Order: sequence, then structure tokens, then C-alpha cells
Amino acid sequence: MVEEAEDAILTYLKNNDEISNSANFAEDFGFSHDEIVIVIRRLHGFRFVDTQDIRRERWVLTEEGKTYAAVGSPEFQLFSAVPPEGIAREELQTLSGCRKNWILQFIKLVASKL
Repeated sequence: MVEEAEDAILTYLKNNDEISNSANFAEDFGFSHDEIVIVIRRLHGFRFVDTQDIRRERWVLTEEGKTYAAVGSPEFQLFSAVPPEGIAREELQTLSGCRKNWILQFIKLVASKL
């Protein structure tokens, strides 16, 4: 399979200036991307081709991040739970969705800054 991938790369480069994206090349020609990368690195090691690494990053939300995106951060949830006329701390702590320890720490932090 490596020989076939090498032949495909060299044949392609005979007729084209470059392979702009090895992942697309692998998909188009039916090879795994890892095979293509191995062959390209080998050809580069023998100085048959020049290469340039392209790094791509992909960021995804964690489950906690998905929750915050849907319902807001804990701070937002806390402030949203307080009505304009105010609320007793004990009542606030009983609301669903608010973590008791987090609320206590947040109230202490706010009180220390007042």
C-alpha cells in the first residue's frame, strides 16, 4: 500500500505543482492520511520533494461548556435567579440549578469587596 501511495504522489506531482492538502489528497485517492504523511516524509527525507507542515487545531466544547452555552455560566444563573426586589440568601440557596457551596463562596467574595 505504501508503494501505491508513493506512486500516486509522484504521478500527481508530475502533472501538478503541489499537493496543497495531504488530507484531501488521501481522501481523493483512497489512502489513509497517515499513509500519505509517512510517504511524504520519506520522500522529503530523500529530498525528492519539499514539504511545509500545516497545523490545524479544532476546539470543541466539553460537556460542562455545552451546559454553560445552553443555560449560562454559574454567575449568570445566580444573578438571573435574583429578582429586582432581592431575595434572602436561604431562599436563593434552595433554588434548583444553583450549587450551594458555590453560592456561599460567591456571597463571601462579594461581601468582602463591599
